Amino acid sequence: MVTMLHELLGALTGGQTYRTGEFRYEVGTDTWWWSDEIYRMHGFEPGDVVPTTPMILAHKHPQDRDRYAGALASASVHGGMFGSVHRIVDAAGRHRVLATIGEAHLADDGSVVDITGHFADVTDAVQDLAAAEASRQIRAADEHRAVIDQAVGVLVAVTAQPPAAVFDVLRAASMHSNTKLHTLARQVVDAAAGGHADAIGALLPGPWHDAP
Repeated sequence: MVTMLHELLGALTGGQTYRTGEFRYEVGTDTWWWSDEIYRMHGFEPGDVVPTTPMILAHKHPQDRDRYAGALASASVHGGMFGSVHRIVDAAGRHRVLATIGEAHLADDGSVVDITGHFADVTDAVQDLAAAEASRQIRAADEHRAVIDQAVGVLVAVTAQPPAAVFDVLRAASMHSNTKLHTLARQVVDAAAGGHADAIGALLPGPWHDAP
């Protein structure tokens, strides 16, 4: 199970460091034990509160709560592995992202006795990944805007129409052909760069021929 935890966290964090803590959930008595690290992940000092299932679920993000509760209930009844990556709202109102992995232990009659495992706080790594993805999307948006502007320039030169008019033609052609606007713009720019201005008409069916 520890190997699986490290594999999961490696995928989530890209090898960054993270805090971990241990837990044990006694299914029959519905009681929990947390290591000191898990208290702190939830914004408490060790011993400040007694962890219970309702309290734990109350700290889960509302959009993740049912999914976590379902995974816990399934492992409590059927055994096997218990895993979840979810958001919490800690005692100070801060949002954090935790990864949980646990393993159910069975009695001789096949019923689940307890689930033991680890929590890991992967908030910083997830935020870094989110920031990197946001930066990537911003760069992509800038690149898309640039190629659209280039295509508008090409169409202005070809049609002698104002930029707003040819942009409307380009946008209408994008919808007509079910092609993303930046993809169509790139095709227009490439056609012009390759000396195939006559091919632009084929890229802009319908609206191109209706342009004023």
